[in-house]
Amino acid sequence: MKMYAGISRAYVPLLLAQLGVIAWAPLHLLSWSYAVVLAMLALTVLLCWRRRCVSVAHNRPLWSLLLLALVAQGCAFGLLFTDSLSNPQGTLVAFDPTLYFCLSSLLLTIAAAYNPVATLYRWASIVDALLACAIATLFYYTLHQVLNAATQESATATFVMRMFDAMGLFVAVFATLRLVSTKRSDERRFFFVLTVFAWLDAVLPGIHNRFILSSESYLPELLLGLPFVVLGFLLGRRRKVWLRSYRPSRRIRHFAESISPFVMSLALCCLAFAQLGKNPFLATIMLILAITSYAARNAIVLGQHLAFEDDLRKLKRGLQQAIVRDDLSSLLNRRGFYRLLRREWAGALETGRALSVAMIDIDSFKAFNDTYGHLAGDDCLVAVAHALQREASQQPDVVVARYGGEEFVALMGGYDPATSEDILQRLRRRVEAMQIRHARSIKDVVTISAGLASTATARYPDSDKFLNAADGALYVAKRNGRNCIHRAGDTG
Repeated sequence: MKMYAGISRAYVPLLLAQLGVIAWAPLHLLSWSYAVVLAMLALTVLLCWRRRCVSVAHNRPLWSLLLLALVAQGCAFGLLFTDSLSNPQGTLVAFDPTLYFCLSSLLLTIAAAYNPVATLYRWASIVDALLACAIATLFYYTLHQVLNAATQESATATFVMRMFDAMGLFVAVFATLRLVSTKRSDERRFFFVLTVFAWLDAVLPGIHNRFILSSESYLPELLLGLPFVVLGFLLGRRRKVWLRSYRPSRRIRHFAESISPFVMSLALCCLAFAQLGKNPFLATIMLILAITSYAARNAIVLGQHLAFEDDLRKLKRGLQQAIVRDDLSSLLNRRGFYRLLRREWAGALETGRALSVAMIDIDSFKAFNDTYGHLAGDDCLVAVAHALQREASQQPDVVVARYGGEEFVALMGGYDPATSEDILQRLRRRVEAMQIRHARSIKDVVTISAGLASTATARYPDSDKFLNAADGALYVAKRNGRNCIHRAGDTG
């Protein structure tokens, strides 16, 4: 942290040195000024490199892109410095540096488009990067045409200045859109730095260019290094999370994410229209590229969203099943059974269809657990559940659920009491036939008892009273010696 503060403080003497150079006005003033700007840029590159090294792994490509953009600007200012050595008065716009300024804008645009976390936008980010390359290439090609065909120096300088203003504004707007849509604090730290630098790099050089076109003062040269000074200050605040409390709303996030590819395609279309009169073939190719890339990006995002929707539907179905299913036995749990019972009860009231319910309990299950252990008890529950399910599945409209503990419940629709009792007897015999050893049972094997209630033999006010009647019949079956079935309403 001390090293960061020490490097950040080094900007102050550099700013004072540049101001002194302008005040002193030596013969090679521009050379001295560009040398100071290069020193500021070198400090900023060092801070950006350090920030890249300490950032989390998935954010390092972002900081690397910013670092490369600064290096590209360093190359551009290096060429300007070299040009100023042979031409102390300076050239209005040197051609060679434009390549590196375009490359810097390209890298900043790719950084704003790159998504380091979500694999959803990985292919979309590749499309955006290709689109950014096309924009930078066509921008540079347009500048090359204008500078090669220059007939009037002032008109050419004004056109080039406006072109760079438009490019800077495009990068700044694109970075801002990404900042306002970012949810993660670590990414927001980067995109805040990128957005501030992009706006400064668009506005301050634009002001500088207008001043040198309208005045002979060298004071505007101070503006060239200020973006790197502010960027260095932001990079020096290593632990600072900018806009910590900001959380983008869903509407803002969706708007920013949807408008960003449109902005890139629109920028390429504008450059392509500028070439229609000079190079129709190139303009047509770029227009096709702008339209197809926009369509391809939307198709990629739409396809991945549809895949996510399918996954969410599967997950929803799985959660719905988990809510109503018992984990151990895979039968309906109590919640699922109550839903089924309320639905069948309402249908029985409307149609007059007979409905039977049975409470089933494993006999002396506590003694089984005490004798063989709880793991063996779980195995016993699973075996009994599967036996009940297999037998019930052979009869239509018979559902078995786990009510809780060692209790199960069976719901039978459309059966008279005698048939319902016969189905329960088959369930009881199926469990007994498994011959699961139970030394403390009356049969020396695991058995079940059941209590049965039917709407055909009694009128119940609601489904709860209906179920309570079956539960009461189960206690009678227990008192009658277990391994038997008792029907509610029967005596004995």
